[in-house]
Amino acid sequence: MSTYNIHGGHNPEGKVACGASGFLDESREDRLICKEVVRLLKLDGHKAYNCTCNNGKNQGDVLKKIVAKCNKRNATLDVSIHLNSGRNDRKGDGKIAGVEVLCTSASGIKKDAASRIRKNMKKLGFTDRGTKKTGSLYFLNHTKNKAILVEACFVDDKDDYELYKKVGYKAVAKAIAEGIVGKSITEKKKAAEKKPPYTIVKKTSSKAAVKWLQGKLNSCYTGKLADLSVDGLWGTKTQAMLEAYWKQLGWRKGRYAGKKTCEALFKNRKK
Repeated sequence: MSTYNIHGGHNPEGKVACGASGFLDESREDRLICKEVVRLLKLDGHKAYNCTCNNGKNQGDVLKKIVAKCNKRNATLDVSIHLNSGRNDRKGDGKIAGVEVLCTSASGIKKDAASRIRKNMKKLGFTDRGTKKTGSLYFLNHTKNKAILVEACFVDDKDDYELYKKVGYKAVAKAIAEGIVGKSITEKKKAAEKKPPYTIVKKTSSKAAVKWLQGKLNSCYTGKLADLSVDGLWGTKTQAMLEAYWKQLGWRKGRYAGKKTCEALFKNRKK
């Protein structure tokens, strides 16, 4: 199990020091991606922390607060998520501007994670702009942990926008998360919710349905009436025990076992 610090860049949209805006709003999208990356990393068994800043007084303050959050703990990797700008391709030229990853030095886990993220994003259709070394970014220079900055795509490029909207932020987040850990992250399938075999049982229902009702009433009713014969025949005793069961649950009397009653019996409710 590893520990990761993840954040979306800049202040939220509409605030001072917010991110770039075009076809996409950087601050909105990087937060969606960040949240999903954190969820996926936790799903894979890691500790993951969202270090996004939403209350910076200015750009410098935003960066300082992000770094302070990241430096609270030792982490395997700190990851800053951004969307790029500068293409100004409003009409679309048929070229995807694409993804790039920035770091102070392309070595070790930084090099490996950056390469995997770019590869995963390329599979989604984004152009690979490479891993770029820089010494001019405050975040990369001031985190105590190894750090990378991902520029997922361009907010002001129509082709990037159309591809991003097609694949969705969750696919982008998955490409980043799997690039960070170096393996596939599989969603755990939820067990199908079990449902009662019948939602309505009445006098005219099949013998199998009435037998099911009689058997469940015998199990769930806790009063003094004798157990029913599970014969599939709806007689006065079946009706009497059904009404006694409703009274046991504090429900009003009805004419037949509807959905609510069938669900209660299926769950073996006794009170």
